[in-house]
Amino acid sequence: MAITFPFLTSYDPPGTSEGTLDPLGLFQIADQLGMQLVPGVRERMQRIRFLTAMAVGALVTEGLEDDPDRRDASPYLVWEWLVVESLVRSMSDDPGVWGVPGTLVTRRALDHYGYLDARSYLKTPRIFGFHGVYKRLAVRLGLADIHLAPGPNTEPLMDAWARGLGFARLADARPLLGRWSTAVRRSLAERPPCTKPNWAAEGWAELAGAFAPALCKPREKKLLRGLLLVADVGRLGALPSIWRLQPEFADDAFQEELLHDELEKREPDYGPLLQAIRAYETFARSLQDAFDVLKFRAATLDSQGFVVPSITVDTDFTRSVSKLHQQFETAYQALGAVTVASMSLQNVFGERFRLFSEPRDAAACAIALCDHHETVQRAKSVDGKRPWFDRISNDRIYIRHAYREPRREIIPGRYVHDYRGWPIRRFHRDLT
Repeated sequence: MAITFPFLTSYDPPGTSEGTLDPLGLFQIADQLGMQLVPGVRERMQRIRFLTAMAVGALVTEGLEDDPDRRDASPYLVWEWLVVESLVRSMSDDPGVWGVPGTLVTRRALDHYGYLDARSYLKTPRIFGFHGVYKRLAVRLGLADIHLAPGPNTEPLMDAWARGLGFARLADARPLLGRWSTAVRRSLAERPPCTKPNWAAEGWAELAGAFAPALCKPREKKLLRGLLLVADVGRLGALPSIWRLQPEFADDAFQEELLHDELEKREPDYGPLLQAIRAYETFARSLQDAFDVLKFRAATLDSQGFVVPSITVDTDFTRSVSKLHQQFETAYQALGAVTVASMSLQNVFGERFRLFSEPRDAAACAIALCDHHETVQRAKSVDGKRPWFDRISNDRIYIRHAYREPRREIIPGRYVHDYRGWPIRRFHRDLT
C-alpha cells in the first residue's frame, strides 16, 4: 500500500487557518494615518516606564552576545522575562500594575513550570513584548539604538532612575546592575534558556520595585516628560500638542473625535491630516457597522444559511450602506492630501475598497461586502485565511459559530480605530 499521507489531496482547502483580525482590511490605512499624526507611538503602549526598563536593560545586557542557535532567547528577551516575572511574582495584587505585556501567559507559566522560557512566553515577543511594543519610541527618544544597545539619552535617564531608588548617582547602582546582569547570564546558561536567577523572594521584589509602572519617581518623570515634549519638529509629530490638551477632557468624556476637533483649532497645520482621518473613519464606520449587522442577522438562521439580499429589511444595515459610495469618494480625495513615504494611501484605499466606489442598492452592497471580506481573508497569507462564513451559494452564507456575537449598536460618527490619543493620555497620567 502506497503511503501518501504527507501530500494534499484535491479535497484539502488551501487556506484552513483562521484570520481572526481585521476582517475588512481597514487597519493598515488607519495605522499609517496614526503614524503620520504621532510617529513612534503605538496603540498597544500603555505604561511609559517600560522605556526605563529598556534603558536599564541595555546596560544590563551590554556585552552579552546572541546565541545564533537561540534566537528566541536573546539577552534582551531574557531581561524582559525577568522583569515581567518579577512584577507577576511580587506585585500581581497591586492595582497599579496594569498594562504589562505578557502577564497572563507569565502567570500561567509560573503556575505550570515555575519559570519563563521561550515556549511559555509570548509567541511573538518581538512584536508584543515590551521591547517590541516600545522599541520605536525608545529609538526616537535616544534611549536605545535599533539593536537595543544604549542610546545617547540612556545614561541621563538611568541616572534619574538610580537617584529615585535612593542612590546618590548612577555609579552607586552598578552593583545592582551587576546582580541583574549575572541573573541574565545564569538564565541564558540554562538549556534551554529560562528564568533561573537563583533568587529568593527579596530578589524578585527588588527587581519589581525598580520598574513597577506606578512607582516612577519625580526625577525620572521629569526626564521622560522632557524627552517626550522636546521641541524637535517632526520627531513625535502632534504628541506635544495632544499632551497640552489632556486637561481639557475627563476620562469619561474623552473621545478622539473631540480631541481632533480641538487639535485642529489649536494647530491648523494638522487640518489636512485630520480631515483625512475623519473621512476615512466615516467610511470605515459604515463598512464595519454594516458587516456587524450582517453577521448578526445571518447567524440567526442555521440549517439552510442566510439569504444575503434579505438583509435589506434591517434598517440599521440600509442606513449604514446608504451613502457608502459618497463616503468612498470623500475618503479617496482626502487621502490624496496625505504624503506617506512608503506608499500612496490613496492608491491602497482605491484598490482595496473599489467594490464600494459605485452606487449600489442595499442588497448589492451586502453581496459586495461578503465578496470583499473573502478577498481580504485570501490576501492575509500565501495560502489565505478562511472567511468568517461559508458560502452555500452566491447569495447564501453560513456564519461559523466562532464569529457569532450579540447584536452591536451601530454608532455613526464614532471612529472605528484609535489614533494614539489613549496612549498619550496614559503617559500623561503616569508622568504628572
